[in-house]
Amino acid sequence: MNTLVTSVLGAIAVVVALASSARTEGLPDVLGIQLGMPAREAHAKLQAALPKYKIQVGSINLPTIDKPVILSFSSGTHNVPEGMEGDEVIVDVTLPPNKQVVWRVYRVHFFPDKGILKTTLLASLREKYGKETRAENQQGKPTTDDTHITRMLWLMDEQGRPTPPPPLNGMVDPISSCPARVANSQIVETPAPNYGNKDLAWCMSSYTAVNVEFTPSPAVPELYTQLYVTAVSLPMGARAGEATKKWKDEIAQGQHRQDIEKAKQQEKPKL
Repeated sequence: MNTLVTSVLGAIAVVVALASSARTEGLPDVLGIQLGMPAREAHAKLQAALPKYKIQVGSINLPTIDKPVILSFSSGTHNVPEGMEGDEVIVDVTLPPNKQVVWRVYRVHFFPDKGILKTTLLASLREKYGKETRAENQQGKPTTDDTHITRMLWLMDEQGRPTPPPPLNGMVDPISSCPARVANSQIVETPAPNYGNKDLAWCMSSYTAVNVEFTPSPAVPELYTQLYVTAVSLPMGARAGEATKKWKDEIAQGQHRQDIEKAKQQEKPKL
């Protein structure tokens, strides 16, 4: 383990206790890395899942904390030769003053040779996550035909129990507003305002999900060549972001008051 990884993980232990009780047992996982899992435990899971790769750590500097604080870590490779198996996994964690736990896991998997049978992969996903909330074809339309599925979605509450999709907002599906929120790693630092948008508000309060997409083989229609999985809890990330923002604001306000009090101690200037 390199010096940066060691120092960052050491900082986690100093800044905040990573209690296993933070994890909600029913929440989904990717390669054993579960939403709500303490950062140190998730790091160990990732190392065990992809032992041949070196884990890279992303960190951030925060006020009053001397060492960088972990923000995310990743493992795998971007460049996978055609026909070879490969993986890339990114794990995002919440920031202090919260306990640092996983709020999002993203994985890309490249299947070897010509790909994997659609029937095999779909059966494995349903065995792991249960019956999907929704399946879509390549045109983004709902489908019940497994041969046409290119995307699957599992919606759940924060205990991991399946939940139905939200009702349409007029002709708009509120879920369509969520991908932009899912892609925004800044929500654990300073959550973006919803500006009264009901769909965005629903995403931030209710979108705990597993989203899976596939790349069909152009040569063999019965096969998938790539798998993309995102397990995420936007409510978990948003609550953490609110707490982090409040904490940073209080530190800044405290520093401002100290500066004013220190200035009051100065003698009157000679004019």
